[in-house]
Amino acid sequence: MAAEKIIQFLWKHQLNRKKLLHCTCGLELVVLDPGEQNFHAGPDFFNARIKLGNMIWAGNIEVHQRASDWYRHSHHINPAYNNVILHVVGDYDADIYNSLGRRIHTLQPDYPEALIQRYLALKNNEDWLPCGNYLNEFPATKLKKWLDQLMIQRAQIKSQNLFKLSPDIIRNREEALYRALASGYGLSLNCLPFELLSKKIPLNKLSLFRDNLFDLEALFYGHSGLLYPAKNLGSYPSSLWDRYSELLHLVKGDPVPIHLWKFLRLRPASFPTLRISQFVNKLHLRMPLLENILSIRSLGELEQFLRVNASAYWDNHYLFGKCSPPCEKQLGQHAVHTLIINVIIPFLQALDQIEPRKSSKNTVVFLSQMKAESNRIIRNWHSQGIRAKNAGESQALLQLFNVYCKQKRCLDCQIGAGLLEASIYEKQ
Repeated sequence: MAAEKIIQFLWKHQLNRKKLLHCTCGLELVVLDPGEQNFHAGPDFFNARIKLGNMIWAGNIEVHQRASDWYRHSHHINPAYNNVILHVVGDYDADIYNSLGRRIHTLQPDYPEALIQRYLALKNNEDWLPCGNYLNEFPATKLKKWLDQLMIQRAQIKSQNLFKLSPDIIRNREEALYRALASGYGLSLNCLPFELLSKKIPLNKLSLFRDNLFDLEALFYGHSGLLYPAKNLGSYPSSLWDRYSELLHLVKGDPVPIHLWKFLRLRPASFPTLRISQFVNKLHLRMPLLENILSIRSLGELEQFLRVNASAYWDNHYLFGKCSPPCEKQLGQHAVHTLIINVIIPFLQALDQIEPRKSSKNTVVFLSQMKAESNRIIRNWHSQGIRAKNAGESQALLQLFNVYCKQKRCLDCQIGAGLLEASIYEKQ
C-alpha cells in the first residue's frame, strides 16, 4: 500500500492522467483541475474541479492511506470537510460520510510499482544527496528554473526572519535596519549577543554621539560585557571603561552576558572585539543607514558603503591587552558579501513587501553580480557537476540542500518529482 505522501504526489502531478479513472461506485472520473495543495490544517487540496459521470463538481480533495482514516481523524464530525468532493485513498476499506450525512465519492488510484521503488530508493539513501545516482537524468533547463525559484524562496525566508527580529519594521525602519545589521555583524556564532546588544542600546540614543567614535565604542564595548574583564589591560580599555561608566544611564538593563560571545572556531579577523569596532565605525560614518542604502545604485557602491575599518587600537590587537603584528582591520570582501546576502538584500525585499515602489533595488541583479559562495555544501554540489555561477545560484543550492535534500523532501522538490515521474515511463 502506498504511503499517503505518495498518493498526494500522484494526485498533485496527475500521474494517472493517461488512464481511464473510475470511482469505487463505478462512475467515470475526469480530473479537470487537481486543485492547490494545502500544507496547513484542513483538506489536502483546495479548489479542485472534477467531472463525475455527466456532472462537474468543484470543491476540495482529501487524501488518506486508508479510507477509514477519515473517521480516525474525525473528519466525519468536522464541518471544515463538508466541501470535500472526492476522497483519494490507497486502500478502500470503508465508505465515508461528512458531518451532513452525505456520502463522499472515493477514488483508489493505481500507483506504478516503478515509482514506489524509486521513491523508496531516494528515501532510504543515506548519501548527502539522495538523488545523486539519478541527477544526470534531470534536464538542465528545468534545473535552472528550479534554482531561480529556490533563490527567491531563500530570500523570502530571510526577509520573514527580519520581520521576526524587528516586528516594528513598518513603523521604525531605521531601527529595524540597525538591528538587522548588528545581527549580521555577529555572523552565525555571535548573532545572538549582537542582537541583544542592539536592543539594549537603542538607535535614538546613538544619535547624540554619532560624531564621537570614542563615545560610541565606550557604549558598545561596555555594554557588550567584554570590557569589564579588560578594563585594566591598558590605557585604551581603561579610558573606555571610565567613559562607559559616565554613559551607563543611556542604555537598557544589564550588559550582555560575556559567556554568550564566541571566539573558538573563529578566525581572528572575525573576533567579536573587531566586529564591534567595525559596526560602531559604520554607525559613526554612515548614519542615517537607510537613507544611505536607498541612495545606492550599484553593487560597487553598496560594497563601499559596507567596507569600514576597526579603530586604530585594533591595528595591532585582536583582543584587549594582547598585541599582534600591525595590520589594518578592514571588513573583507567575503564579510561584505555575507552582509549583502544576509542583511541588505532581505531588508530591501522586506521593504518591497510593505511599499513596493519605495525600494527600487534589483536585488536579483546584485546576487547575480557577486561571486558564488564557497563552503562544504557548495563544494558537494560541485562534485555532482552542478556549479554555482554566482551568489544567487549558490544561495539556491543552499536552499535546495537544507530545505529539501537534508529533510528528504523529494516529493516536494522539482528534481525529485521529475525523477519519480520519469521512472514511470522508463518501465513502460
